[in-house]
Amino acid sequence: MLFKKTYKLATMLAVMGALTGHAASDIDLNSIGYFSFTPLPAELQAQKDTLILSDSPEYVGPVGGVLSAGSINGKGRIYFYHVNEMAEPHKIAIILENTGNEPNGIAVFRELKSIATSDYFAAGRDLSRKELEQPLTDKPLYSFVMPPKSRQLVFTDLEHSPIPKDALFTGIVDLQTSAPVFARVMMIPMNLNSIESSYWVNNLPIDHVRLRGTFTGAEREMAVTKEYNTTLGGAYVELGNDREDRFVEGVDELDNKAYVKDAGNYGISYTVKIPTSGEDPFRLYFNPLGGGYSGSFTVKAQRRWQKAPSESMTYHIGGDDGLMALGHNTVLDSRYMGNYYGGDTLTIDFMPAGASNLPVRFLLIPEALANPQYARVLATNEAGQRALEAEAQKEAAEAAKKVAIEEKYVAAKTQKEEQAHQLAEAAKLAAEKAAAAHKAAQDRQAELDKRDAEEQAKLKAKADAAAERARAKAEADRQLAEQKVKADAQKAEAARIAAEQKAKDDAAKAEAARIAAEQKAKADAQKAEAARIAAEQAAREKAEREQAAREAAEQKAREYAAKLEAQRLEAQRKAEEERILAEQRAEAARIEAERKAAEQAAKNEAERQEAARKAEAARQEAARRAEEKRKAAEAKAEADRIAAEAKRTEEARKAEEARQEALRKAEMARQEAARKAEEERLAAIAKAQEEARKAEERRIAEEAKRAEEARKAEEARRAEEARKAEAARIAEAERIAEAARQAEEARIREENRAAEAARKAERERIAKEQAEAARKAEEARQLAEKRYHEYEIAQEQAKEARRRADIQREAQKKAAQRAEEIRLAAQRQIIAKRNAEIARQKLAEEREAARIAAQGGKRRSFAELDDVNTSADQDEDTTQNAVSIDQLTRKQQ
Repeated sequence: MLFKKTYKLATMLAVMGALTGHAASDIDLNSIGYFSFTPLPAELQAQKDTLILSDSPEYVGPVGGVLSAGSINGKGRIYFYHVNEMAEPHKIAIILENTGNEPNGIAVFRELKSIATSDYFAAGRDLSRKELEQPLTDKPLYSFVMPPKSRQLVFTDLEHSPIPKDALFTGIVDLQTSAPVFARVMMIPMNLNSIESSYWVNNLPIDHVRLRGTFTGAEREMAVTKEYNTTLGGAYVELGNDREDRFVEGVDELDNKAYVKDAGNYGISYTVKIPTSGEDPFRLYFNPLGGGYSGSFTVKAQRRWQKAPSESMTYHIGGDDGLMALGHNTVLDSRYMGNYYGGDTLTIDFMPAGASNLPVRFLLIPEALANPQYARVLATNEAGQRALEAEAQKEAAEAAKKVAIEEKYVAAKTQKEEQAHQLAEAAKLAAEKAAAAHKAAQDRQAELDKRDAEEQAKLKAKADAAAERARAKAEADRQLAEQKVKADAQKAEAARIAAEQKAKDDAAKAEAARIAAEQKAKADAQKAEAARIAAEQAAREKAEREQAAREAAEQKAREYAAKLEAQRLEAQRKAEEERILAEQRAEAARIEAERKAAEQAAKNEAERQEAARKAEAARQEAARRAEEKRKAAEAKAEADRIAAEAKRTEEARKAEEARQEALRKAEMARQEAARKAEEERLAAIAKAQEEARKAEERRIAEEAKRAEEARKAEEARRAEEARKAEAARIAEAERIAEAARQAEEARIREENRAAEAARKAERERIAKEQAEAARKAEEARQLAEKRYHEYEIAQEQAKEARRRADIQREAQKKAAQRAEEIRLAAQRQIIAKRNAEIARQKLAEEREAARIAAQGGKRRSFAELDDVNTSADQDEDTTQNAVSIDQLTRKQQ
C-alpha cells in the first residue's frame, strides 16, 4: 500500500531521512547466522466473519463517489483506506441498505478511525495501535432496527471528520446483522447529505491494485504446529507471504462480482500461537522483509505450568521510537520483543498496519546465540560449582579424620549401650501398661460423649421441624405473591404491546401520507415534463421571432420550479413531522406502560419482602427458643461432662507421667545408639565420596576430551554445510532472477500487444466520435448563430451542453432540464477522464520502452516500478471543462 503514488520530491527526501536517520536494528543478524535459521511454518486454524475492504481507488479524485460496496449477513467488518486528491476537504460515509422485505436488526460493536494526515505511516500505525488498545468485545456500542427497503448511516463521527487534500484516512467498523445488508463506502463533499447522496453518486472504478471487495475471514487464527526447541538454534515464523499464510480471496460486487485478492490481508485481525520446548531462555524479535513497517503487536506469554497466558506486553514500532518505519531497503532490521523460556507458549495479536509492507518474520533466538557473554556466565557458574564440590570433599576428609578419632570412643561405649537397651525394654513394658490404662479411660469418656450427642440430636430435630414448618408457610406466601406479580406483569405487557401496535399504525399512516405526497409531486413533475416537451417543439419553430418571450418564459419556469420544489419540500416536511409525532406518541405510551409495570412490580416486591420478613421473624423466634432449650441441656450435660473429665484427666495425668518417664529413658537409649550408628555411616560415606571424586575427575577429563573432539568435528561440519547452503542459495537466487526476467519480458510483450490493439480500437472509436461531434457541432452552429461563434473550437461535450442550454432557456420547466444537463455533463466528464488516462498510459509506455531501449533491456528496480505513476505529467493530468460534484450542486442551487 506504500509508494503506490509519490508526491513532491521534498516530501520524499524528508521521508527517506526519517527512515534512515536512526539505528533500526536491535541485534546484528548477520553475525549470528540469520540466513541459516530454521523456518517454523504457521498453519491456518480458523477464520471467520465477513470483511468489506475499501482501498481501490486508493487515491480519490477528481470527483468523489462510491469507493466500495458489499453484502454482510451476520458478523462483519468494514475497513477503509483512502487518500483525498481533491482540492476541498471531503468525508467518508458508510451507508447500510436493507434490501429485504423484513426489518433488520443491526448491532455496532466497534468504531475506530485514524488521524487524517499526509504521513501515511502515521495513519497506519495509529489505527494499528487503536485496534489493540480497544479490542473487539461482545457488548455493542449501540443497536437499531432498519425498516424494509431503507438506508441508514453508521459511524456518524465520520460526518465531522474532514479529510484535507493529499491526506490519508483509514478506519474500521465491526457490526452484526440479523439479515443481509448492502454496505457502501463513499467519499463525498462535507456539505452533502450522506443518505441522499447514496441514491445518486456514481460508483468509482477499481484501480490497478484491486484492493477492494467482499471476503471471508476478518478474524484469523494461525498456529505453529511444530514446537520450537531452544537447543536447536535460531528459527523464524513468517507471515503475510501468500504461501503458508495465504491471502484471502473474494469478489468485487461493484464490478459484477469479479475475482479479487486482499494482497497483504489488510483489515484482518491475526492471532498467532507459537509453542516452545526445552530449558534454555530465548529472545523474540520482529523482522520486516517486504519494506518499511510501522505498527503495533501484543505478545502474551503462557508459562509451561499455567493454563492461560499471564503476561502481556504491547510493542509499538515507529513514531515514539524516533523511526518513521522499520525495514526500509533491508531485510536485516529487527525490533526486540521480550525474553522467554523454553516451554512457554507465545500468542501474538496484530492487524497488518496500513501503509506498511509484508511479509514479516518473528525471530526466536536462544540467549546463548544472541548474547555471547551468556555462555561465559554459564562457564563461570560451572567453575564455581566445581570449586564448591572440592571444598565439600575437603570438609568430608576432615570429618573422616574426626570419625577415626571417635571410633575408639564408640567401642568403649558399646557395653554401656547394651545395658541401656535392657533398660529401654523394661521402660517399654511400663509404657504399654500405661497406654492400656489410658485407652480404658478414653473408652469411658467416649460412652459419655455419645449419650450427650444423642440428647442434643433430639433437641435439634424438634427445632428443625418447627423451622421447616415456618419456612413452608413463608414459601407458600411467596409463591402467591409471585403469581400476583406475574399476572400484573402480563397485563402491563399486553398494554405495552397495544401501545406499540398503535404506534406502528400511526407510523404506517404517516408513511402513507409521505408516499402520497411524493407521488403527487412526481405526477406534477411528469405533467410539467409533458408541458416542457410541447413548449420545446413550439419554441423551435419560433426561435428567432420570440427572443423576448423566451426570457420571460425562462423566468416564469424558474419561479414555477421553485414553487414545485417548495411544495415537495413542504409535503416531505409535514410527512416527517407526522412520523416523528407518531413515534413520540408511541414512545410516550411505551414509557408510561413500563413505568406502571415497574411501579406494580415494586409494590409486589415490597409485599413479597414483607411476607418473607415475617416468615423469617417467626423462624428466628422458633430457632431462638429451640436454641435456649438446647443451651440449657448443653449446660447440664457440660457440668456432668466436666466432672467426669476432671476425674478422667487426673487418671490420665498419672498414667501419662508414667508413660513419659518410660519414653524418656527409651529415647535416651535410642539416641545414643543412633549417634554411634550415624558416626559409622558418616565414615563410610566419606570414604565412598573420596573414591567417587577420583572417579568423577577421571570421567570429566575423558568427557572434556571427547567434547572438544566433537566440537571441532561439528564446527567443520557446520562450516561445510554453510558453504554448500550459501552456494545453493546463490544458484537459486540466480535461477529465480532469470525466470523473473523472462516472465517480465513476456509480460511486457503481451502488454505492448494488448496496448497496441487497444490504441487501434480507441483510434477508430475516436474517429467515429469526432465525426459525430462534427455533425452535432454543425447543427449547434446553425441553431446558436452568432451567440455560439466563439465556442466553435470547444470540445464536443461543451458544445452539446451549450446547445441544450440554449434550447432549454425556451422551455417552461427549467428545473427538470437542468438536472438532465448535470447528468450528461457528468457522463462526458468520465469519458474525457478515461480518454486522458489512456493517452497518459500510452505516453508512459512509450517513455518506458524508450528508457528500456536506452539501458539495453535492463530491468527496472522495484523502487523504479513503484514510481511509474509519479511523473510530473501525471500531476498535470487534467480534463478540460470537467465538472466536480461541488460545481454541479452549486449549479442546482
